[in-house]
Amino acid sequence: MHVQPEVIRRFINQSLRFMSAYRLGLTGKAAEWAVQKQKQHRQVSQRATMSIEAVLG
Repeated sequence: MHVQPEVIRRFINQSLRFMSAYRLGLTGKAAEWAVQKQKQHRQVSQRATMSIEAVLG
């Protein structure tokens, strides 16, 4: 089976964003939301973290 390099890159980038979210203390749905919110970066920004904290209170 041959996997396209682009598929591998997307998986790695998403994994890096989840790792970043977990390092910032997000878990579960909050981490998932932050990762979906930050599609352009390899890590979750402080701004996204502050947004989720405001929503969760």
